[in-house]
Amino acid sequence: MYELKDSYLTGVKTIDDQHRQIFKLADDAYQLLKDENKLFKDDDLLKIVKGLQEYTQYHFTEEETYMEAIGYEGLDTQKRHHNQFIKEIDAIGQEIDSISLGNQNELIEMLLEKLTTWFQEHIEALDRKIT
Repeated sequence: MYELKDSYLTGVKTIDDQHRQIFKLADDAYQLLKDENKLFKDDDLLKIVKGLQEYTQYHFTEEETYMEAIGYEGLDTQKRHHNQFIKEIDAIGQEIDSISLGNQNELIEMLLEKLTTWFQEHIEALDRKIT
């Protein structure tokens, strides 16, 4: 189960609320992985990945605008991380085209691994430095 814990909070309400939405999408992916009654998961996974692509674009723009407004010195580093994350999620989205029953859970696990790493290495380690 994925949820926004205190260790991920930045103290900036809008950023924390936006992070909460990203955690919700991660939890949707986790629930999809655990759903043994769903045989074909590609449509649901595609919705989750598209949701991540769209929402992270929005969130990163908002977050970078906030950082620029407060004169945050780590803005360039943040932008590089954001761009890399977008590329990684896009790559997973492209793999959905070749999804099969044999690899669909593996692809969901790959997505969850990337999200978990992102939460720990970016949100917990870098975003919390904003404030």
